[in-house]
Amino acid sequence: MAEGLALIIEDSQTQANIIGRMLKDEDWVFVTAKSLGEALPLIVQKRPPLVFVDVFLGEENSLPQLSQIRDLALDATIAVMTAGSRRESIDETLDMARKANADYVLKKPFARKQIRAIVQNAEQDMAEGKRRRHALVIDDSPTVVSVTAQILGDHGFRVSTANSMEDALANTDIGHVDLVVSDIFMPGMGGLEGIKVIKSAWPKVKVVAMSAGLETRITPERATNAALRHGADAELKKPFKPLDLINLTVELMAA
Repeated sequence: MAEGLALIIEDSQTQANIIGRMLKDEDWVFVTAKSLGEALPLIVQKRPPLVFVDVFLGEENSLPQLSQIRDLALDATIAVMTAGSRRESIDETLDMARKANADYVLKKPFARKQIRAIVQNAEQDMAEGKRRRHALVIDDSPTVVSVTAQILGDHGFRVSTANSMEDALANTDIGHVDLVVSDIFMPGMGGLEGIKVIKSAWPKVKVVAMSAGLETRITPERATNAALRHGADAELKKPFKPLDLINLTVELMAA
């Protein structure tokens, strides 16, 4: 696998050059392709660890073919780029990109720091020698989010976090997800309704529902049982020990 090589699939040479300059600033080299027909042989030949692909390549929509890119570049970080169009909204693009296992969705124009974050993720995957599994932690308690993210990060996950279900589902930086660890009781949509939406956004995701109960109105057992009925794969009662979470995670990821 070529280290530090990115493939930019973009029909606008100007846009490709802008992204290329950002990558050069991060000490990466790049190659470009103006169509999927040009890109697929390059993926096979050069095995780039990082792929940027525009959604609309002329009249061609690349999203239906994204799974083919993933099949050819199993360990690559894939970032989808879009400015939206009259045919498709950003939200529709995000939904399709998540289901096609894209790692990021970049809204054009995007900032240099976004490219840097994607490059850093790809570099860490390269150091690990594989594409790390991606976990999403959702809880309105910053302490719970921080502790849970730390536990998962220490055990090899790339971790994204959100303080509400709405933030998690609207965040275009959160593409493909393998594991979701979510609180049940949160302001807004909350965990129960959110779990159903998550299973739609990421059909293959494993979901762990967390709960400490809701004061005296409902026990943790009843809360997590309700989450299982809504589609969660496992339950975790708060407070939990790090080993409880890791053992549960290992079991779910092996299933």
